[in-house]
Amino acid sequence: MSGISRRTLVNEVGGLILFSFLPISSAKAAQLVDLRIWPSPEYTRITLEHDVPIPFKYTMVRNGSSVKMVVLIEGLTLTTKLKNLVSKQQPNDPYISGITASQYSSKTVQLVINFKQDVDPQVFSLKPFGEYKYRLVFDLYPAVEKDPIMALIRKEESEPDAIGRILAQVAEGQQRMEENRAEAEQDSIGDLIAGITSGNIVPMKPGDLGYMEQPSKEKPKSSKAPVTKQPKKEQPKTTPRRGRERVLVVMVDPGHGGEDPGAVGKRYRTKEKEVVLSISRILVAELNKVQGFKAMLTRDRDYFVPLNRRVQKARAAKADFFVSVHADAWVKPTARGSSIFALDTRGRVSTQNKWLARNQNNADLIGGVNVTRHDKQIAKILLDMSFTAQVSDSLAYGKKILTEIAKINTLHKSRVEQANFAVLKAPDIPSVLVETAFISNPQEEQKLRTRAFQRKVACAIGNGILKGFGRSGSLS
Repeated sequence: MSGISRRTLVNEVGGLILFSFLPISSAKAAQLVDLRIWPSPEYTRITLEHDVPIPFKYTMVRNGSSVKMVVLIEGLTLTTKLKNLVSKQQPNDPYISGITASQYSSKTVQLVINFKQDVDPQVFSLKPFGEYKYRLVFDLYPAVEKDPIMALIRKEESEPDAIGRILAQVAEGQQRMEENRAEAEQDSIGDLIAGITSGNIVPMKPGDLGYMEQPSKEKPKSSKAPVTKQPKKEQPKTTPRRGRERVLVVMVDPGHGGEDPGAVGKRYRTKEKEVVLSISRILVAELNKVQGFKAMLTRDRDYFVPLNRRVQKARAAKADFFVSVHADAWVKPTARGSSIFALDTRGRVSTQNKWLARNQNNADLIGGVNVTRHDKQIAKILLDMSFTAQVSDSLAYGKKILTEIAKINTLHKSRVEQANFAVLKAPDIPSVLVETAFISNPQEEQKLRTRAFQRKVACAIGNGILKGFGRSGSLS
């Protein structure tokens, strides 16, 4: 018998933690459907998909620098398929150094997961949803967080008055919204004054709309009038525009990821999660070339981020704007065009938009989330706050983005729509969701696959954001 023996498991020293377990009685032998590993700098997820509920136990074994997790799964036998699945572990995984599988007893399989560094695991089970059967999920976070945004989030979550901290953050964010609104208006006025001063913009005079004198029919006299030197006209003094005292932060959210593929095109089997990540990367790269802007991603590769964590990242980064990038889908392949959504708080939403929001909000059920009582409490508090200013600002930014997207693609609707998307529920951050095109439409699916169209969409979104903040200039 390979792996860790019963005696070793009992006698292991240096931080052995008692087995955690989920007592479930299984009526028949379980079959392992799949084992998936999603490595990322933020965390690595291991998903064991199985056809019936399974009893399991796990423990963390720490002995000096050696850190491992031992998992016992009842009702399984070690098969060639299981051995092959274990080999999916990637050498560049930042946390896992290796996985072994062995037959612990006649009806129990043992998995030993060895780590490159200490981890803080979250283990939970998921019931069947969508195309997935039962799932046992191991989310392996670093014991010491290196990502500054994630470190801040985890620190705040562990504070005794975490809710008070959230409320303080929201108040700070709402103050930023007011400042940005005022500065955008000032920037627009400043651009107008600068244009008039430089001669690029000619102001209208009252007579411009009235009688225009016709040129004289008389021939001009041959003698030239003496040339008199006109005194140099003194330029009006203008007050220099006040520069922004801080960098504007834009959080770009590529939808779906990892366990959640999003919508899948019928003709080319294009996955939404891959297309929107590509578009989002271009958008962030282009915005970061603009002075005074800092763009960030909620995920930079193929892994799942829970919906509330996406908003948490934006708030922790003190984001001034949040844009979630998606590719639309509908039951009829003829549906086409781009759409922009802001949050709806009144409940007057079309049937199609309700269906769309429900599908997008199901991301947590598909991707898999360990929802705690604390998460639910914070979500309720945030929902009880006023979204009036946020929705108003979101609609204004959304209109700017929609105008830019109309230049490069057909619009599904000519106005900013509203729906109850979970990722837009930040009362302190103007937020929009962009449906770039219909991946369920074969022609638009083909366009979404091309780098040229992805770039056009990314730059259009970026130009709308710049204009929303009163900035001139153009991304291309």
